[in-house]
Amino acid sequence: MQESQLQEIKELVLSKNGFQSFNPMQKAVLKKNWHQANLVVSAPTASGKTIIAELCALNCILRRKEKVLYTCPLKALASEHYKDWKRKYAGLGIKIAISTGDFDSSSHYLSKYDLIFTTNEKLDSLITHRASWLSNVGLLIVDEVHELASSRGATLEAVVMKMRYLLPELQIVALSATIPNASELADWLDAELVVSNYRPIKLMEGVLFSNVVYFSNNKHLELQGRNYLTALVEDTLALNKQMLFFMSTRKNAENLAKKLASTVEQKLLPKEKLYLQKLSERLLNVLENPTEQCKLLSSLAARGVAFHHAGLLPKQRELIEDAFRESKLKVVVATPTLALGVNMPAFRVVIPSLYRYTEYGMQRIPVSEYKQMAGRSGRPKYDTYGQAIIVARSEPEKDELMEYYINGMPEDISSALAFIPVLRTQLLSAIATNFIFNFDSLERFFSKSFYCMQYGSLSALIEKLHALLDDLIDYGFVVEKQERLEATLLGKRVAELYLDPESAHRMLIHLKSRLSELASLYCLVDTFEFSPWPSISKARKEQLFSELVAREEELGMDATKEYFMDENVLEKFNAALMLEDWINERSEQAIMDDYNVQPGVLYAKLQICDWLSYAACELAKLIEMRENSAKMLKLRKRLRHGVKEELLSLVELRGIGRVRARRLYRAGIKSITDVKRVNIKDLERILGRKLAESIKAQLHAR
Repeated sequence: MQESQLQEIKELVLSKNGFQSFNPMQKAVLKKNWHQANLVVSAPTASGKTIIAELCALNCILRRKEKVLYTCPLKALASEHYKDWKRKYAGLGIKIAISTGDFDSSSHYLSKYDLIFTTNEKLDSLITHRASWLSNVGLLIVDEVHELASSRGATLEAVVMKMRYLLPELQIVALSATIPNASELADWLDAELVVSNYRPIKLMEGVLFSNVVYFSNNKHLELQGRNYLTALVEDTLALNKQMLFFMSTRKNAENLAKKLASTVEQKLLPKEKLYLQKLSERLLNVLENPTEQCKLLSSLAARGVAFHHAGLLPKQRELIEDAFRESKLKVVVATPTLALGVNMPAFRVVIPSLYRYTEYGMQRIPVSEYKQMAGRSGRPKYDTYGQAIIVARSEPEKDELMEYYINGMPEDISSALAFIPVLRTQLLSAIATNFIFNFDSLERFFSKSFYCMQYGSLSALIEKLHALLDDLIDYGFVVEKQERLEATLLGKRVAELYLDPESAHRMLIHLKSRLSELASLYCLVDTFEFSPWPSISKARKEQLFSELVAREEELGMDATKEYFMDENVLEKFNAALMLEDWINERSEQAIMDDYNVQPGVLYAKLQICDWLSYAACELAKLIEMRENSAKMLKLRKRLRHGVKEELLSLVELRGIGRVRARRLYRAGIKSITDVKRVNIKDLERILGRKLAESIKAQLHAR
C-alpha cells in the first residue's frame, strides 16, 4: 500500500512539473529513505532540488496527514516559492499560506493550512510565541541551508535546534548549494546525504583576457571590438540570448547599465520597444514623485537594459525580474545580492571584478560567492548550456583565476552561532520559552548545535553565554533563583517582540524619559536592528557634531559624553535627522541628495522602524510610560506614510499617499469629513477622475 501511494506522489510531481522522468540527482535521492528520513541534498543551483522538496511535502501532507513548514532566508524567496507551489498544487485541495511578517503573533490562522512558507526569523518568532499548531508539523524543509555560515545563520541554527527539541520525530529536508563539508551537516541533522554535481543545463565557466574568453573545457570565444563588455553584449544579442552582469557596488551597476544601453537599444524589435515603453512608465511611476534614480531606471528600461540593487523599491525590482524572465529586458546589471535571492537565470553571466570593498580594504570575494553568481547561468527550457565569465587583467592572473575560482571548491560552511547580537537574542528566547531553565539545561541545549559538532567543544561558546547571561540579569530580563533561570515579565515581552536584548535595554533607557519627537526617532535608530546606519563623510562629521551639541537638550543627552562613549553616535544622529525629514514630508529625492540614501534603502529602513516603533510602544506600556507609548504609536503612523500629523487621516484612504494628501490639504480638504462633503468634480480636479471616483466609493462603503 505504501509503495503504491509513494508511486502516485512521484507521478503527481512529474505531471505538475511537465517532466517525463526524474533527473540523476533526484533519482539518487529517491534511492534513499526520502519519505521518512532526514535528508541533506547538496547540489548546484538549478539542479532540481525543489522537486525533492515537493515530493517530501506531498508525502507528508497527503500520506502522513501532517503539516509542512518551508523556511528560507529571504522574504522574496519565500514569496517566489509560495506562488510557484500554489500554481501547481492548490487545485488538489492543499491549503498553502505564506507568513513572513508580524513578529508579535502566534499566527493562529496558520493552523488551517497544510503547507506554510516562511522565513527563518518568522519561524523563530512563532516558536517564541508557542504557536500551538507547530505540534502538527511533520516536515521542516530548510532551503539554502548553507546560509548557516552567514551573520543571520545563527538564527537558522537555533530554529533547527528548537524544532528538533519540540518535535523529536520531525523529518528535516535541508537543501544546499554545493559545499565541501555537506557530510558534517548531515551528521548534525542525523540525515542521509546526497551530493551531486548534476546540472540539467551545462555550465561553461571561463576567464576573459585580451578579448578572448578561455573556457575550462579548452574552448575559446574570440570577441570583436575594442571594448570587451560591449563585445560580449553584442555576441549575446546575436545569439538572441540574455545576460546578467554582477557589479560590486550600486553605483558601478548603474554606470555600466548606462554604458550598455545604446548597444542593446539598436537590437530591439519594434514590438519589444512597445512593451519596454510600458515597463518604463510603470517603473517611473512607482513613487508619486519620481526620483532621479527612478527616471534613470525608466529611461534605461525603455532601451532594453536595467540595473537591479537594494536601492530600488521592491515594486521596481519585481517589475525588472518579471520583464527579464519574459525575455523582454535583454541585459540586467545587478549587485551580488541578486545571486542569493530570486530565480532569474540568464544565458550568460559576467563578473567584471572579483573584488569588494570591506572594512579591511579591497578583498577578493569567496569562491562560494562566485559559484552562486555563476549558478545563474543557463535558462531552463531555453538553453542547453550557460556561460559564466570572469575578467583577468594579465596572463598570470588569467591562469590563477581559472585555478582558484573556476576549478576551485567553495569554502566549508561554519557555524555563525557565536555572533553576539543573535546569540544574545537566542539565549533570552530559549530561557523565556523554557528550553533553558538552569545551567545544565543551557549546556545541553547548545550541545545540540552545529557549532558544538564542528568544534568538538562548547567551552568558548559557554564562556560567551555566561557573560551574556550576566548582561540579561543586569538588564532585568532574567533572574536567577536557587540555581534556576527564569525570564521576567519584561524579559518575556522582549523575547516576544523579537528584539536584541541590548537594543531593548537601550530603548527602555530612552523610554523612561519624556521624549521629544527627535528623541523618539533616536530611540529607534539606537538599536542593532536599525544598523548599519547610513554612512557619512568626514567633511560632514564636524557639522553633525555641532548640530548634535545644539540639539542635545531635545535629545536628552550630554552630546560630548555620548560622542566619546558611542563611536556610532554621529551616524545614529544622522539617521534620526533623515527620519525627521521623512516625517516632515521631504521628498525621496531630497533625502537621496542630503543623506545618500536611495529609495529602496529608505523603504527597508522604514520597514524596520515600523517594527521598532511598535516594539517601543509595547515596552513603554509595560513600564507605564503611557505618554511615550502614545507618542510612539503616532510616530509609527507618520513613519509609515512620511507625513506631518495633520495628514494622518487623509493617508488612510487607499490611493492617497503623502503627495496627494498634501495636495488635498492645501485645497482646504483637511479631513475625511471634508472629503465626504466635497463635490466629486472638485475632487477630480485635484486627483483625476479615476482616483476621485475610487475615493468616493471607499467612503460610501464605510
